[in-house]
Amino acid sequence: MKKKLSISVIILLCIAVLSCGSKKETAASIAKKWCALNAKAYKATDGAAKEAAEMALDKFETELEAKYKSDEAFMDKIDKEVEKCEDASEGR
Repeated sequence: MKKKLSISVIILLCIAVLSCGSKKETAASIAKKWCALNAKAYKATDGAAKEAAEMALDKFETELEAKYKSDEAFMDKIDKEVEKCEDASEGR
């Protein structure tokens, strides 16, 4: 009985680990992260903090362009999603 229970627990743990590791980036999730970084850059008042936030945003954008440069349709989806949250991230 204990052997069946321990095997079941191991199988459940493996399924849980595998399901957590397969997160796929969507245009909405990318836009959400971009808007969060943009909000930090916009709201930063200290020169060093503002510069660091802007650098983080630039790095994120560079990584996106490198990763999805050949997928123009997906980049367009990201742009549309960003437009939805950009004003809010800048306090407008």
